[in-house]
Amino acid sequence: MKRLQDIAELLVASWVLSRDADPGPLPTTPGLLDRALQSALLEMGAFPPSWRDRLHFVDTQTGLRCAELLSVIGAAQRAQFTMEPNSSYETTQIKISANAARALLRRNSVSLDDARKWGEKLHDAVAQATSVMRDFPGSRV
Repeated sequence: MKRLQDIAELLVASWVLSRDADPGPLPTTPGLLDRALQSALLEMGAFPPSWRDRLHFVDTQTGLRCAELLSVIGAAQRAQFTMEPNSSYETTQIKISANAARALLRRNSVSLDDARKWGEKLHDAVAQATSVMRDFPGSRV
């Protein structure tokens, strides 16, 4: 996995496959997915270990940010995995089915079990980040 497209594929596929019935929208509120992705990756052990070298998290004046996340979300939108939100949206709707998500796993040589575990950890990390960010003044969560 050398491209951000690969990260977009596995991020969306794991989100979808962890909740086959209804994965819900992927959050795009500034800082929320950044914080959740950092927690899932670094604290919960989700996603391929190579992502630790490929994704960079920095504290900014507006909060924690993943330097590559906007490009990853953009790659998912260009590939039509997600809807294209405008800047006022706080989530993006998932457009791919579970079957399409499984095809992305095969293309990236990732097992269904691993993807489901990663997606569950990311869903949990989003819930935790949402809870934490509600306490910040001016938060849009």
